[in-house]
Amino acid sequence: MKQVVVIGGGHAGIEAAHVAARMGLATTLLTMNLDQIGQMSCNPSIGGVGKGHMVRELDALGGAMGRLIDATGIHFRILNESRGVAVRGPRAQADKVKYRSAARRLLEHTENLKLRQGTAAGLLWREGTRGLRGVELLDGSVLPCDAVVVTSGTFLNGRILIGERRLEAGRAGEPASTHLAEQLRSLGLRHRRLKTGTSPRLAKGSIDFSRLEIQPGDDPPRPFSFFSRGIPQPQVPCHIVHTTALTEAIVRENLPKSSLYGGHIEGIGPRYCPSIEDKFVKFPDKGRHQIFVEPESLETEEIYLAGLSTSMPPEVQLRMVQSLPGFEGAEILRPGYAIEYDSFDPLQLHRDLSVEGLEGVWFAGQINGTTGYEEAAGQGLLAGINAARWLRDQEPIVLGRDQAYLGVMVDDLVTKGTDEPYRMLTARAEHRLGLACDLADARLLAVARAVGALGPGELARVEAKVERRARLHAQCEAAWVTQTSPFGPIAVRAGLRLDAGLSLSDLLRRQHMGPAEADACLAQLEGWATEGEGWDLARERDLLLFELRYAPYREREARLLEGHRAWDHVRIPADFRLEQVQGLSKEVLEKLKLHRPETLGQAHRIPGVTPAAVTLLHLLIHRSRGI
Repeated sequence: MKQVVVIGGGHAGIEAAHVAARMGLATTLLTMNLDQIGQMSCNPSIGGVGKGHMVRELDALGGAMGRLIDATGIHFRILNESRGVAVRGPRAQADKVKYRSAARRLLEHTENLKLRQGTAAGLLWREGTRGLRGVELLDGSVLPCDAVVVTSGTFLNGRILIGERRLEAGRAGEPASTHLAEQLRSLGLRHRRLKTGTSPRLAKGSIDFSRLEIQPGDDPPRPFSFFSRGIPQPQVPCHIVHTTALTEAIVRENLPKSSLYGGHIEGIGPRYCPSIEDKFVKFPDKGRHQIFVEPESLETEEIYLAGLSTSMPPEVQLRMVQSLPGFEGAEILRPGYAIEYDSFDPLQLHRDLSVEGLEGVWFAGQINGTTGYEEAAGQGLLAGINAARWLRDQEPIVLGRDQAYLGVMVDDLVTKGTDEPYRMLTARAEHRLGLACDLADARLLAVARAVGALGPGELARVEAKVERRARLHAQCEAAWVTQTSPFGPIAVRAGLRLDAGLSLSDLLRRQHMGPAEADACLAQLEGWATEGEGWDLARERDLLLFELRYAPYREREARLLEGHRAWDHVRIPADFRLEQVQGLSKEVLEKLKLHRPETLGQAHRIPGVTPAAVTLLHLLIHRSRGI
């Protein structure tokens, strides 16, 4: 039986190992510490705008993260709820102790999956970098395998920085991985140093919560996973506090003591999750900064300060924290820190996340230059799927930018690359009208069937929901609205004049028809209020209105996409000699050689590559094929 080894037990490794095993491959998850599988080293939360979309998508394909957060979440909120279905983003605060335990338990009970504690020292091939035969461990033993997914997180040559102190570590309290990092460097892979950071953890009893702004969760909480049957954990509120003028004065006075501003860090940090030092330096006109006060677990008294990431010395961190209202007597249990680590240029990856020139190897997560649990999990899922499909001689699963935020992320990485930790934002998706997270299960149903990681009952549940929505749309098209129909009085009360008849679909497209009016109309349809598994009336009404009202925009978008899709299906032959192409500028040639696009669609999305250059390539590829 073909075997897969996944290196790393973080969020990317969990998804890669879980999905490969669910697809029937003999899989081993290798991790330095079995007790730290699923550890949340930074903010103990899942989701948000863009990120929450990806969690729903990986859930639709058989991923684990949505189910794990539903089982262990203690604070759920839908972000951007008032801004429309397309950009709503689910977010949940995890009980990090329970999350870690649930992740390990899930993997231990997954058929075809074994867990192994150890440190990867290197990859072994039969000849050069062809014919992968296994992963060598530091103790000299070898895990035989035919494919490997490397999800090393921040451990490759990891180094923690607190003020002027430097510690070789993958994260606080755990060793760095140096042997594998050196092997990957020696193979000629382009690498860079990136950094991220974390905030101090405080003792709950040392905070005066009466002076903080309370932030309750949604009531009732709504699950992430399409297959969860409820939220079992007690729900707790979070809180908000803001920095003060004293906070800023302390930060500015001590900037030279910061690892970042003291010249001790060479890596590039995440633009969209800056340290508190960066916030005051780069946004000098902003009088104060918002800090989220979030519980880490129901089983501990630790509080996380989201938004106060720092690499200041511990004594300075304490002064900063105690400058916040309600935190005058605060006690730090664990100081915040910055961490630097090796990542490898994602332009060296194929669209299936396999590594150019390293047969049988896939990279996923922070090793590819991303930041965030959700980004890592999405890559881990796709890398695990494609490693399994490669071993079965099947075509890889490559999601389009119009299919999923997961597709947007991977295409951004392997086509454009990144020179800073990549974070998913809804603004990165040019086709986001069609990527509403509540429709991810229906949108990706065909892909889920091809992957085969969902059980028959789960697929049947999605199929039943899709069929019921199709019937609902047909009923709305067939139902006729006149002054004397059951819908007439509802329309009049909404302020509409019915001079002529129209379909219920057309009526519901009118902005006059709010949620209450829409509910009254839908109640007239046979079977609408019938309860069914996974059928939420309010959510289904919102999705119906969204699809009806945005249909013209999506149809226009679909017409524009047709032209783009054509280029995405034209592959650039691996032996195509770019340097012999006449008529391409030096800049375009340099970018094509660096990015090595696999298709004309990818080439078109490389910044600086003109449509004229892509058209010329298209012509020459056809000629080379004798067409």
